[in-house]
Amino acid sequence: MENNTLYYTFSAIPQVIGAIAAIIAAFSFFRIANLREYLIGDGKSVLNRWGEKGYCLQDPKENKKQQKRLLDAIDRRNILEIKNVILQLRNNEIRAGYSKNDRPHGLQYIYDRFCGNEGHIAKLKRWTLYVIALSFSTIIVSIISLGMTDAIISATCPSLKYWILWLTVALFIVSLILTFRLMHLGLSERTVHEADKQSL
Repeated sequence: MENNTLYYTFSAIPQVIGAIAAIIAAFSFFRIANLREYLIGDGKSVLNRWGEKGYCLQDPKENKKQQKRLLDAIDRRNILEIKNVILQLRNNEIRAGYSKNDRPHGLQYIYDRFCGNEGHIAKLKRWTLYVIALSFSTIIVSIISLGMTDAIISATCPSLKYWILWLTVALFIVSLILTFRLMHLGLSERTVHEADKQSL
């Protein structure tokens, strides 16, 4: 194995991984932003229907307070506050004796859908963190190996260069696999909103 083989391998891998990491970061950002818009949209739809049957609280003061709270949360784009108001309405629906069968598109359905989309965002964030962390590790290993190319070639242990090369290549391959997994999560696994839109 010549110096050029190791040199080009160790120099090409960081460039490829760096480009992929940048694309993945942009992809995840826009995908998560899109999903957050669905969550805010749930809050807007509940606010628009406030006062209709099931879309209010019995206590007039608390009802007015929660309506303003939801409006403020939507204006601030505060997902947690929107969720808390929807949760109160959903609990109110349950206390009133209604089930999902009674109201298939009521507050219980909306809350479950909201939580499902939140879970989808959390999964995308988690996988993005995995991909970025592994990509960064691969780049560091490649750069260190690149700086030690001459020492690796002249090492007394002939298998050392193969072990270092295969370690770097293995990290590169695992990074690519996780990248494709993240892309699959972002593109193939549709939310309830998107599934509903497809069925129209």
